Amino acid sequence: MTLAKYRPQIHITHLLLLKRLNAWVRLSFSGGPNAKTYVLVAGAVVLWASWPALATMAHSAPPFLVLGASALIGFLFSFLAALRKRETRVFVSVPAKTLAFVAVGLMGNNAFYLAAITRIGPAEANVVHYLWPVFLVLLASLLNRHLPSQLQMLGIACGFIGVTVALSPQMNGELDAIGVLLGVSGALTFAIYSVGRSLANVETNVVGPSLGLAGVSALGVHFILEPVYSPSTVEWFAIALMGIGPFTVANVLWDKATREGSAATISSLAFLTPLVAMALLAAFGLGNVTTATVVGALFAITGALLSSRSK
Repeated sequence: MTLAKYRPQIHITHLLLLKRLNAWVRLSFSGGPNAKTYVLVAGAVVLWASWPALATMAHSAPPFLVLGASALIGFLFSFLAALRKRETRVFVSVPAKTLAFVAVGLMGNNAFYLAAITRIGPAEANVVHYLWPVFLVLLASLLNRHLPSQLQMLGIACGFIGVTVALSPQMNGELDAIGVLLGVSGALTFAIYSVGRSLANVETNVVGPSLGLAGVSALGVHFILEPVYSPSTVEWFAIALMGIGPFTVANVLWDKATREGSAATISSLAFLTPLVAMALLAAFGLGNVTTATVVGALFAITGALLSSRSK
């Protein structure tokens, strides 16, 4: 069944997305006060959208091997960039607590996602994982000591409805509750990480150095708990791209954005990620992109849009 048959149902959502995207484009070109923040988030979103496809290409390899190797590749890429800019002293001076927090946040988020795609499928895990903008807004509201508005609560509800719709084909006795829990845990982990980084006072790039600690830790877990495995050429290619794109450049852009704008505000652009990610999965035939996952993703997008609105 083709997507064309669902245009009547998603027409209003498309209008909302186009309206928000049009507003962002006008803001960016006008040089408004938030233009830089939105551009940073947009760059992160585009790179993150490639993560589900790359993770699916590499998921036959043990997850901690994938995470460890890609993180170390990202670390090396970041170190060479710092060496080129003559910023190696800054690169190695990140506080230990910050290194640990970022390493745990990035590795926890990605480990949960890799585990989820093997149990509920990459397209479904993609929808579940992108509850994180909803969690982020909810956490930001709680930290600001005010309850979410009715509009934000509607957005939160839409996010969970989207997950329910995406997983509905598996609810005939095939639903893997552990897989769903893993996906939700990854979303919550990244939301906590983003809020924590928005509250941090460290102004330097902490992602690159933290990837070194994360990579060594993940490989240590791999050698202790996972079987010996030799990745194929395609898997090494996916791992390398993960390390450079979604792991390094995307998180550097996001890290800068969270330190320059409020967590709730920057989450408004995150709605693009699941849509683009699902399109990549379908284009490369890497996931079972069904009607349910598309409609579920659109509900999740609507939830992110509504929950990011504030007075």
